[in-house]
Amino acid sequence: MEQQTTPTALPSVERPWLKYYSEQQIAEPLPTGSLYELLIENNSNHPDDIAIHYLGKNITYGEMINRIEQCAKAFTAIGVGRGDIVTVAMPNTPEMVYASYALNRIGAIINIIHPLAGEEETCRYINEVESRIVLMFTGTYAFMKNALHKTTALTAIVASPAQSLSPVARAIYNLKNIRHRIPSGGNTLTWQQFMALGNDTPLPAPCRAPGDHAVISHTGGTTGTAKGVVCTNLNFASLGQQMLSGRGSRRQDGTMILLPPFINYSYTTLFDAFTHGHRTLLIPQYNPMLMAHYIRKYRIAYLLTIPAYLKAMLKIKHIHPQAFASLKTIVSGGEPLDEHTENAINRQLTSHGSPVVLEKGTGMTELTSGGTATYPSCNIKGSVGVPYVKTNCKIVSTDDGHELSSGQEGEVCFSGTTVMWGYYNNPEATAEIITTDSDGIRWLHTGDIGYMNEDGVVFLTGRMKRLIMQKDAGGMVSKISPERIEQAISKYPAVATCCVVGIADTARIARPVAVVELIKSQTASPHLKEEIINMCATTLPQYMVPTEIIIIETMPRTSRGKIDYRAVEQMVSGE
Repeated sequence: MEQQTTPTALPSVERPWLKYYSEQQIAEPLPTGSLYELLIENNSNHPDDIAIHYLGKNITYGEMINRIEQCAKAFTAIGVGRGDIVTVAMPNTPEMVYASYALNRIGAIINIIHPLAGEEETCRYINEVESRIVLMFTGTYAFMKNALHKTTALTAIVASPAQSLSPVARAIYNLKNIRHRIPSGGNTLTWQQFMALGNDTPLPAPCRAPGDHAVISHTGGTTGTAKGVVCTNLNFASLGQQMLSGRGSRRQDGTMILLPPFINYSYTTLFDAFTHGHRTLLIPQYNPMLMAHYIRKYRIAYLLTIPAYLKAMLKIKHIHPQAFASLKTIVSGGEPLDEHTENAINRQLTSHGSPVVLEKGTGMTELTSGGTATYPSCNIKGSVGVPYVKTNCKIVSTDDGHELSSGQEGEVCFSGTTVMWGYYNNPEATAEIITTDSDGIRWLHTGDIGYMNEDGVVFLTGRMKRLIMQKDAGGMVSKISPERIEQAISKYPAVATCCVVGIADTARIARPVAVVELIKSQTASPHLKEEIINMCATTLPQYMVPTEIIIIETMPRTSRGKIDYRAVEQMVSGE
């Protein structure tokens, strides 16, 4: 009888990355209940602990919970109930926090948007979800006050960034920002007027609903039309649990929220910090030159940031020798981080007392924000780490979608409790990015190209939508990864950042063109461009060498701080 051989199990079956997690982490149950309930369960017995640091003022958990309750009553008083969608256009302020938890408490859905998106985009975001109620800060109101009639909004609640300051500090702020004064009456309520409406309003008990829709956030739209991403309580709670898993989190550790809350990356960090009883530093208007000062003053343990902020931190001239001694985790995400910057940041951290080095990860809004993370035991240069402990990952063929073995390059896909519910009112787009396998498991197709090594460590090599198709003289078509060219160019000392795009070419289908931003001390010259091309010629295959180097003063970026590839393409093509 012929002996049967057992085929090698695929990475999504073997899950080799679990070797980096303890049995306790693997067995830990997923959180239940809503984000509001997790806040109450973990903090109601610690009313005197600090919840928020805000512009020199401390707010305790007891005070925060009381204001959330009052805010929930006020929303109830103006008719907001379970399933209603309220648009929130706020920076990182205490009022944003109160409103987010209050809406979650009553089962409403938060449509979180960029507070400075502009009139046209803000109107579109409001109308897309038919919000009757909009909470905005004074800066948003300044450009929306004459446009609210174009939206479905019946009531606008306007809060000043100075609302939580002392009366004297608030008065000084208002004098400096006269144009942001809020008129009273009509369909506009000041924050004080709004909160007063809840004085005599009873509240029903919270409903435990982990699967309820909690937040609608929006994709950056860098490779297509921006879409509303619907995430549930469980999406945010489970990702938050996985982000801090095994990182030694303790009550009253410090977390700094740098990124604006309309990004899931930031919003998840915020919910996670409060769930675990951290002291959370809210920064409504970020000054990168103060990052080291913030970390030392507030004894920050957890910081999630982006490459642009890290590059700015490298420019700080005077840093206390022990400025980074409190750090337990510092993570870069949002877009690829070049090796030069990573090494420079690690040198800066180490020389100023940090016990940890920079970690990385990858994710997307549709994954609630995160899919992988590095840890001290698997922080390999060039990688984005391993899948989170409750997250599964596979690499699939871009031709027919079958799962690939370790080391083979394909599209990176994730499954688990952090995969979004779907795009708002757009089942067609949802079906394009989420597929369901024969076992009923939903897989999110990221559009990232990469591979996984035998230990389950993920490496990204490009984006499907950014691949440049090129044909050689013999008619052979190749796929060029712009990221590989960008990595090569980024090693040139004079380059601050770069972006490679494909430009239509009748003979070659497309040709790679590099757009480069230089460091401030450098000036553009034909010789410098020639040097960059020559360097590429020595490190890249000939067909990948860019045909042209275009030097610009400032790289175009999206509202989320990422390089705007579409804007670069339009700039180069002249569209």
